[in-house]
Amino acid sequence: MRRANHVAVSFLLPGLLLIAGCRGTDGNPSEKVDVSFSILGTDTRTTSTGGEGNVAQWTLLLYREGKLIDIGTSGSNSPIQCSLKAGSYTAYAIANPPSSFRPETYSSFAKFSKAESDLRDNRPSHLVMFGSRTISVSSQNDRPQSIGVNRLVSKVGIRKISTDFSDPALRSRTFRLKAIYLTNCYGKNHLRNDGEASDMNADASCWYNRMGFHSDDGVDALLADQGINAVITASSPYGQEHHFYCYPNRADRDSRSGEWSIRHTRLVLEAEIDGKTYFYPITLPAMQRNKTYIIEEAIIRKLGSNDPEKDEPGSIDVVYETSVSDWDPAFTVHENS
Repeated sequence: MRRANHVAVSFLLPGLLLIAGCRGTDGNPSEKVDVSFSILGTDTRTTSTGGEGNVAQWTLLLYREGKLIDIGTSGSNSPIQCSLKAGSYTAYAIANPPSSFRPETYSSFAKFSKAESDLRDNRPSHLVMFGSRTISVSSQNDRPQSIGVNRLVSKVGIRKISTDFSDPALRSRTFRLKAIYLTNCYGKNHLRNDGEASDMNADASCWYNRMGFHSDDGVDALLADQGINAVITASSPYGQEHHFYCYPNRADRDSRSGEWSIRHTRLVLEAEIDGKTYFYPITLPAMQRNKTYIIEEAIIRKLGSNDPEKDEPGSIDVVYETSVSDWDPAFTVHENS
């Protein structure tokens, strides 16, 4: 295998070889040990949407005593090889980094700790991922090092929608599912932590789909499925699975008011009944990164509301399960609205 040439940290050259190289100039090369770094965890729980574990490229940052020592970039998920002096390092890996990410600008860990990503940095097949670990390098130790990474996004899904109208007069009316989407989606996330509720900014420019669907080419593929146009009856439920991806919203309060404020993310079913639009919002719990919130079934009981922020009591029953790690289900919650 070939190794990329070493250059100064201030020059960021893409590593397109099978094994890419770091770019540090820390000391005499004869005093260093070659260490190969790879990432783990990117292939967990891919689904019919496909590509949730894809890695187009990844970047490695190595810090020692809070100072940036080396940078490496791979044009795929291939390993990155660095020549390091003996000592303790903290390694940070960013898979599918934002196009605006410039690792050489984070000369200190204090600067890197503030690095953020916008939701639009993601695509369903190109999700930003992050991981870190501390390693110890000795003059005789050149064993490969792996860094586990996970996604910055939360995943929301719905698997089945059915109707069971309590009013006999409604059973003969046509229920047509028009769209499914997420609302009140926070658009910022730190690369290296969850972002607590106190970090969330109420500034409207930091949020997508505030209090309803607002088309945005940068995030529509993550947050919405429009133009579904499926007729649902008691004997013919809708069984196509839909997945959406948003940044964590850990708001500790909610609001249904007509004026914008921080509030919970909702999954909204938009339907048409005899030519009139109705909304069925499902309020999600406080959300965390790399965790999934899957609605197993939404059962429509009566007419919905005329506002995507407000639910009509008794209009929908919801069963959903929450995945706690690696997108794997851990427990099921039954919730009636």
